[in-house]
Amino acid sequence: MKRLPTFTLGRSTNNAQGPPAFTLIEVLIALTIFAMASIYLISTFVSTITARERSVSDDVLHADIRAVRMQLLLEPNRDDAEDGGRYPTLNHGEATWQATIEPTEIIDLFTVELMIDFSEPADDGPDRHMETLYLLRPTWSEADERSSLLEDKRQALERTRNFDRF
Repeated sequence: MKRLPTFTLGRSTNNAQGPPAFTLIEVLIALTIFAMASIYLISTFVSTITARERSVSDDVLHADIRAVRMQLLLEPNRDDAEDGGRYPTLNHGEATWQATIEPTEIIDLFTVELMIDFSEPADDGPDRHMETLYLLRPTWSEADERSSLLEDKRQALERTRNFDRF
């Protein structure tokens, strides 16, 4: 009498039909795991490429900002520095800059609010850049301001010395 093959969990137990094979469920599970791993790897790759492009774009913007900042630093006259100027940048068109300069309590030290407007800003960036700088510039000091600050410091030092004696 011929015996019929029996099946358990989708695998044939009859060795006469050939070696056991994967079931359809096992293949689908393997493909699902492979697809999820592929999606994760592809999204990581795309994120890395995007971050690199953004980094390059930021480096280009900062290079243009540094070039404009250098124009401010090259200005020997305080009034001309406050008036600002125009500077052709390599990547963002023409930059128009101006500065607000205020003296501090320290001799020859100034607080500078630098504002830069680009004629061709980056697609995802602002067209105006603002920053605060502290610059030590003896050429920007006025003689009477400098004398007044020096006198104030001298008096404060004398008061401290007199206080220490008692």
